[in-house]
Amino acid sequence: MENAIKELKRLKAKRVFIQFPEGIKRNIQYIVKELEKNGFESVICLQECYGACDIRDEEAKKLGCDALMHIGHEPFGIKSKLPVVYWEYFIDVNPLPALEKEFEKLKDYKKIGLITSLQFVKTIPVVKAYLEKRGKKVFVHKKFQHPGQILGCRLDAGKSIEKDVDCFLCISAGKFYGEGGLLFFDKPIFNFDLEKKEICDMTAIKRKLMKIITWNESFFEVSKNVGILISWKLGQLSLPFKLKEKIESKGKNVYLLAMDEVTPEKTEGLKLDFLINTACIRIGTDDISRYKIPIVNVAQIMKYLKS
Repeated sequence: MENAIKELKRLKAKRVFIQFPEGIKRNIQYIVKELEKNGFESVICLQECYGACDIRDEEAKKLGCDALMHIGHEPFGIKSKLPVVYWEYFIDVNPLPALEKEFEKLKDYKKIGLITSLQFVKTIPVVKAYLEKRGKKVFVHKKFQHPGQILGCRLDAGKSIEKDVDCFLCISAGKFYGEGGLLFFDKPIFNFDLEKKEICDMTAIKRKLMKIITWNESFFEVSKNVGILISWKLGQLSLPFKLKEKIESKGKNVYLLAMDEVTPEKTEGLKLDFLINTACIRIGTDDISRYKIPIVNVAQIMKYLKS
């Protein structure tokens, strides 16, 4: 936090708009008090924050803020109307007791690729050393600021080493990051949940997800009314006007549906046969079972538009 405060002071910020992931919510009031001690007035944003792609600069300006603090994230390459200060917010945890207990689940894999979320990048050297001590060959690639670091939608650190490994071990809390790799990787993924202190083979989850995606895709050809989901979040915005034209050339009715947060409830009441998501790719995986209308990500529908 010290570096973030220094940056806010350098910017001469007075009122700070704070965005943070849900897992940090229990500590947010303590963080605000620390900011107040350093002379900053704070506004806590309680809209869900899906990552550094989700910059609420317009809302911050309306509330008279002159800077944003993004907790738990790194820059995403987005141009903001206000300065954004990123605080990585590392979580200190010893992964070894759980890793020793669960190690047997990795016994059939010799070459292991390590990936993790930003908060747990400090566990990578510890886990790597332990696995190598137990005879494993470990691969870690640096794509972002830290070795092994991935985002929920960008898993280049894993993809770069996939050809070298037998499986991936994703170190995080919960299954969000592990599930992110289900469509990106062909190799098996094991999710190392540091909260539950367990390692889980994600193969069954992937198999179920692929069945739903394949089933949903099969409805595209027979669908008459298609909705294209658009988010105007700065890091998720795309302009699918050409996509609309391509689908209309197939004889379908196409509707552009724009919103901030894409949810299934917002499509209720519309007479649609099929949905194409152009916003965060995790909508077409994590939320896919919540939709009553078949939904796929835009990349998965392109093969039907080439002919």
